Amino acid sequence: MAGSARHAFWSNFWALPSLMISGALLVTAGLLILDRQGASAWVGDWGWPLSMPGKTALELASGLVTLHSAFATLYFSITLLVLTLASSNLGVRLIDRWIGDQKIRFTLGLLLALLSSALIVLFSVDSEGPPERVPRLTLTVLTVASILGLAWMTRALNHLGRTVHVDTSIAQLGRNATRSLSRDRRADPPHLDLKGGVSIRAAETGYIDEIKCDKILEEACARGAVVCLARGTGDFMMEGEEIGTVVGDADSAWVTPHILAASYRNDTRGPVFEANLLVEVASRALSPAVNDFYTALACCDRLASLFAVALNTSHIPQWLTDKNGMPRLELPTEKVTQFMDGPMKAFRQTAAPYPTVIIHMIKLIARLPCSSESEREVVDFLWIHTQAMAEHGASQAQTDLDRADIRAALETVRRRFWPAEP
Repeated sequence: MAGSARHAFWSNFWALPSLMISGALLVTAGLLILDRQGASAWVGDWGWPLSMPGKTALELASGLVTLHSAFATLYFSITLLVLTLASSNLGVRLIDRWIGDQKIRFTLGLLLALLSSALIVLFSVDSEGPPERVPRLTLTVLTVASILGLAWMTRALNHLGRTVHVDTSIAQLGRNATRSLSRDRRADPPHLDLKGGVSIRAAETGYIDEIKCDKILEEACARGAVVCLARGTGDFMMEGEEIGTVVGDADSAWVTPHILAASYRNDTRGPVFEANLLVEVASRALSPAVNDFYTALACCDRLASLFAVALNTSHIPQWLTDKNGMPRLELPTEKVTQFMDGPMKAFRQTAAPYPTVIIHMIKLIARLPCSSESEREVVDFLWIHTQAMAEHGASQAQTDLDRADIRAALETVRRRFWPAEP
């Protein structure tokens, strides 16, 4: 099983264009039927330019086919070229985000739908036939739709350029990560004895693509059970592995059908994938092949915003309740100190030869809204990694000036987190 049917369908780049092509063919067929039943003669009675003869209708249909063929080929070629260049420099995992953009897929679907309609109309035109067999209504509607399509292309090309711009993806990744991390924790955790629970075993190997919480809550309420999951959306699970516990029921097999797996990781939910992808983009940008430290600085900004949320987000378990307000489902809590430890080390190793990036990241950490009520675990985590970045960056710095700037930035962090210490 490759994942939920919904994700498997909509993750396909051609899903929306295919639907639009099918819709366009149905509309075109309906218009041709209306033309045959007298709409063509009715439109022709309006006079010039709608009272076109068969030869003119054939030339118009042929011109529309040529127009839409050129635009569809051009737009698809630009999309493919830009995505190839951008993904080769900044990470192939960004492709999944870009091809999921609804405006890009809508634009390609619109162009292909108009092309399909134009082909059907061209096939139906009989230039030597009687006037009532000229599809005047269909051609008129298609011409108007083509003009509107040209107007849409001006917006679509601009949107395409902004979408493939890496700063747009970085901003979206940062917003998604902070929004997921700061979501409210619902319900107080019940006092449960998990020792008597029944283990939930993974039914397949893959990344958790979707957890049908509503279905689990509904069935748990009917059984009087409580479900505690140890793996969340985006986590990797292996067939037969324990991924949770059911308390209050002797059976756990009813949970696994509501936990769907995918063959690859995606960023539909949770901050883990977004944060890791930010680090990956920054690391690729700092590679000798790309050497784009401005992109790395943008990733630093968004990582800092994630830490700002983590400092003021309680890491209590996330419990979901049933309709009666009874806690029934525990989802694993995404802790920055756990899922960002490895990525922060990788970022430090890549950014160490770039004093500008190291200093910028340290200064951002110094600006974080830290107070006595902040999560001390996150504060300690940031201080450990900040010290490591400063030490590694100083060892790689080529001048005493850079080393002095790194030490000064580190001292700012120390005073920010522990102002009472000398």
